[in-house]
Order: sequence, then C-alpha cells, then structure tokens
Amino acid sequence: MAVWGKNVTLKCIIEVNETITQISWEKIRGKGAQTVAVHHPQYGFSVQGEYQGRVLFKNYSLNNATIVLNNVGFPDAGEYICKAATFPLGNAQASTTITVLVEPTVSLTKGPNALIDGGNQTVAAICIAATGKPVAQIAWEGDLGEMESSSTTFPNETVTVTSQYRLTPTRFARGRRITCVVKHPALEKEIRYSSMLDIQYVPEVSVTGYDGNWFIGRENVHLTCNADANPPPTEFTWRRLDGQWPEGLVTSNNTLHFSSPLSYNYSGVYVCKVTNSLGQRSDQKIVYILDVPFQQKSSIAVAGAIIGAVLALFVITIFVTVLLTPRKQRPSYLDKVIDLPPTHKPPPDWEGRPLPGPPQETRHQREFLPSQYPFRGRSASVSQPASSGYGRRFSLEDDRLVGGDGLRSTCPLYHPVCPQDWSCPQTTPPLEAGRVFVNPREHYV
Repeated sequence: MAVWGKNVTLKCIIEVNETITQISWEKIRGKGAQTVAVHHPQYGFSVQGEYQGRVLFKNYSLNNATIVLNNVGFPDAGEYICKAATFPLGNAQASTTITVLVEPTVSLTKGPNALIDGGNQTVAAICIAATGKPVAQIAWEGDLGEMESSSTTFPNETVTVTSQYRLTPTRFARGRRITCVVKHPALEKEIRYSSMLDIQYVPEVSVTGYDGNWFIGRENVHLTCNADANPPPTEFTWRRLDGQWPEGLVTSNNTLHFSSPLSYNYSGVYVCKVTNSLGQRSDQKIVYILDVPFQQKSSIAVAGAIIGAVLALFVITIFVTVLLTPRKQRPSYLDKVIDLPPTHKPPPDWEGRPLPGPPQETRHQREFLPSQYPFRGRSASVSQPASSGYGRRFSLEDDRLVGGDGLRSTCPLYHPVCPQDWSCPQTTPPLEAGRVFVNPREHYV
C-alpha cells in the first residue's frame, strides 16, 4: 500500500546462481506492460516516460533491484513486475501491487449555534474527515451526548465523512471536553481532536460577608456579590429592600462597603442584582445589627462551658474514687450482739439447763471470769466487788484450787476434747449446793 502524495518502496531481491545480465521494472497496463526502469551492468540505469525523476534504484548491485517511487498519485496504483535476465537460464520475475490510500484531512469545529443552559438539543461540535480513501472511521469521547454522521463520495473514490456531536446544554457541562477520534489505514496512529464545551447561562448569584456578628460600633465590614455567569457579568446593582440607603454605604463593582461604624440604621435586607447578555439574577442577605458584641456572649458561654466541664470532671473523679475505695466489711448480727453493752444482751435461761458432767482433762487459767448476768438465787460463796448491777466480776474461789505456786485456778473457758463439759477439772471437787457456776461458753468480752 502507498499513501497518496508520499513515497513508496518496491523491494526486489534476486537470488540466483546464474549470471545476471539485466534487471528491470514493468507496470501492467491492461493486457500489456510498460517499462518503468532498467539496470544494465554495462550501460547503467534507465527510467522511462512519466517515471523520470520519480524512480531510482536504492543499490547498484544486480542482486538487489529495490526501487523507490516518489510522490505517489492515483495513476501509480496497479501491479508492478520485477524481472531479472540471466544466462543461460533466461528470465526470472516476481510481482507486487500498489494500492494508493488517501490520508483524510481531519478538522474539528464548534457548532453553529451557542450552547445555552436549558436549551434544546444542539450541535456542540463537528468533526470532518475529508477525502479519505478508503472511508475514515469517526468516534466521539465524552459521554455527554450523541453523534450523527454522514458521508460524501467523490469520482476519485475518496470519501468525506462529517460527524456532528449533539447534546442538551447544561451549565454543569461547562468546561467538559469532548474528543473526536479518527481512524484510517493511511494513518500511522489515530487522530484525536478535543473541544472544550462553552455553555452559556445567566448569572448564578450569592451574597456573602455577613457572619451574624455585626454589632453596634463594628467597623471594616462589607458584603460581596458573587456571580457565576457565562458570558461574564456586565453590571452589579445594590439596593435595600425597604428603599432606604443609610449614609456610609459605598458600592464598588460587586462589593458593598459599610464605611461608617455600624448602627441600627444598617439593619435590613440588602439585594444584589447581576446582569449579563443572557439575563439577570439577584440574591439578598438579611443583616441584623446587635447591641451586644456576639464575641462577649460567646466568651461567657465558653467560660461557662469550661467551668461546667471542670465541675463535672471533679464530680466524676469523686464518684470513681468512692467506687474504687475498698469498703470496710460490715459486722454481722452476732458481732453487733457481742459488742453491745451487757444491758442490751438478754440473759440465757440457766434454770432449765442441766449441769454437765466432769471433764476428762484438767486445764486451768489464771483469770477472773467477768459476767454480765445477775444469777437468781445463787450467792453462797461468790465474792462480789463493791459495785452492783450489770458488768460484775465473779471468781470461783475454792481453797482446793490453789496450786503449788500459791495462785488460784479457775475452770477452763473451753476444752477442745470435751466441749460440752462445763465443770472444773477432775482435781476440782464438784460444786456444792449454794455455789455459783459460771458457764465458760457464755462468757462475753
């Protein structure tokens, strides 16, 4: 294949053992052939007719008959034969075909009409692949609309393809790109042309600058009228909804300056109107002038919040400390009864209880047995202290209980072997009538 207007190389390599006497190129025309070029080892090179100045041999060797055809045109399309005359076997030949391709001329233009936000479906761009052979393939990238293509064929078998990209304009598509992609066999790589969408729309207006903290005496404040428009805005107009215009208000393009310290007169609704070639839009801002600086209230609120947080943290710390501090185990009911004074402890009924038998082992303690009960009808040989009432101390005295060291012995408080034997050891004679017995197990401390 050859591309129209460019060069093409026709390769011919001759591999024979015989002597080559001449090589030549011929073009088939109908039933005949036309000589294009000849290379003779003695007479040199020769180019015939219309190919003069356009054909040349790349090598001087008779074994390489490759030629280059410059500035290929439509008449150059056809079959070409490479011949080699040898001795003594005669001629050897091979053929190749030139197909002339025409590289398309690609262009991308915007649609004839402006793209206006909210309008009907409109041609956004036109991509043309002109006079290509064979037909060029056109595709679009952008995913914003749809394509519509048409083609025109000319007598020289070239074809022009026209593809239109249509979409419904929306301001949100402004700045997006659509790309025309052209593919053709004559191209080394695809051709890509892009176009940025220029969507026109009336102004989108917003007024900013008021932070809700405008108080009496505040200075250096202003309102700004922000406008997003295509084409750009041509006029900004400020007014107040109630028709008043206090002194100190100064307009500068899209900005309204409050050049004087704020007062109650500046409270009101301020309106900004923006105009462009497609229309106009407006926005408003309500301004309140406060008598107390909002910063002070805010500072008080912040201070109160901090103090509240500190108090809350203090309470939580105390609560956690109380929960984590080990508590003293509460005494049982029996402990309460034991720790009470003697007057709060009911005396046991000793009259109905029989005295146990003598113990099996002797254990003496040198102590006085305190008692908290008054024993009814028993006072024979018990020595009582001068005080009367509850909390008396009794000692069981008997001359027979005096030990070798001169100390008296008393009955044991408890004997682990015979826990039910409350009497004195066997060495102690049994109690006589009229003597008082103190039950060691009922002893209270």
